[in-house]
Amino acid sequence: MSRVFLLSRDELPEAAALEAAHFPAPWSLEQFQSSYDQGTCRVHGVRVEVALIGYISCQILPPEMEILNMAVRQDFRGRGLGRALAAAALEHGAALGIDACHLEVDETNLAAVHLYTALGFTPIGRRRGYYRHPEGVRDAILMQCDPRYVAA
Repeated sequence: MSRVFLLSRDELPEAAALEAAHFPAPWSLEQFQSSYDQGTCRVHGVRVEVALIGYISCQILPPEMEILNMAVRQDFRGRGLGRALAAAALEHGAALGIDACHLEVDETNLAAVHLYTALGFTPIGRRRGYYRHPEGVRDAILMQCDPRYVAA
C-alpha cells in the first residue's frame, strides 16, 4: 500500500482538484490555502506513483480536532486508503495530545459512516438539512471519537 504523508502548501492544488471531482459543493483552492496558512490545518495525502489519489484535511485546535474533508479517487476505493488516511490523521492528532475528534458526514454516505464507525467514532447528533445536493437536501450525522483509542 502507498504511504500516507503530510501535504505541503505546493501540493494543495492537487487536493483541491480531487475535492472538485468528488463533491457537488467543493472547497476551492483558496479555502484550502487559507486554512493551511492559518497554521491549524493539516492535509494528509496518499499517492500512487506520482498521482495524488486521496487526501484528508483536519483542523487542529488542541485539545480537539475536526476532520473537514476527505476523498479517495473513485477507481482506488475499496482498497483501505480512506481508512489509512483517517487513521494517519487521527494518529497525528493523538501525538499532539488531541482527545476529541469531530466530523460531520452525509447520512446517505454509508461507506463513510461505516468507515468512521469502524475507527471508533460514535454518532453524537444531527444537523438537519446540512447538505444540499442536486438530488435533494440531506442531514449530516455528527460523530466523535478519542484519537488516542482509535481502532486502527
